Amino acid sequence: MYQVGVEFETPQDLWHIQEIPEDWNAFYSPTREESASFLNEIEKLLQLARSGMYCELLGVKAETPRIEIRRRFYQLARQFHPDRHMDHPEWTPRLLLLMDSLSVAYKSLASDGAMKAERPLEKESEIHPIAQECLAQADLCLLARNYVGSILWLRRAIEVEPHCSEYRTMLGRSLAAVPEYRHEAVEQFEKAIDLDSLNVEAHFQYAQLLERMHFTWRARSHYVRILEVDAFHIQARERLTKLNVKSPRAMSRSSLLSRLTGRR
Repeated sequence: MYQVGVEFETPQDLWHIQEIPEDWNAFYSPTREESASFLNEIEKLLQLARSGMYCELLGVKAETPRIEIRRRFYQLARQFHPDRHMDHPEWTPRLLLLMDSLSVAYKSLASDGAMKAERPLEKESEIHPIAQECLAQADLCLLARNYVGSILWLRRAIEVEPHCSEYRTMLGRSLAAVPEYRHEAVEQFEKAIDLDSLNVEAHFQYAQLLERMHFTWRARSHYVRILEVDAFHIQARERLTKLNVKSPRAMSRSSLLSRLTGRR
């Protein structure tokens, strides 16, 4: 009965089962009142983002350690990720805007908090605009597929903020687009992950490069790591499934993906 309920219909506890299977939580449909409360929470967080109140947005304090800021960011990211609310496509634009706001808040608090003790306060206002300008120029180059140009701008951004995992991820992505620079791309991705082991984008871009370099066993470990951080990362799950299909031996045991998704 459980199998039929899970596979062919949204579980609604029609049989009044006291111990509901854990898999049913993924199919839970919020009530109208809960949906309204959820939307109100989104709007409240967006208002904090627009006001630049990043600590309040992430629910942390100025002295909060970076690891706690990171934990809180991923907690909110999992809660408000559009993939978790695909039954409400009308929410997607607001959720995407909130995800961008959370990312900006995390980058600001994590980077500033980590370097606050190392950089004089008066210099911070000078450093960030330079890095942001380099990033803006790199984005323009990427839109035009001018990877050499984006590489140059991102190198300058990293000179200003060498401890920024996101900048190194972008540089690795640009380097990976040029076959001659792939080995350096590997170095940048690994540095990005060393700086922030929960940087999902760094893991994903690195895994894709490893696949192109035919290191599928190494790519698989990064897809697994992504799903440890974000079990709803659809692209990582799809790539890992395809790699496992190509390598039947990898399916001989219950994989971590199976444990994460609750499937056997």
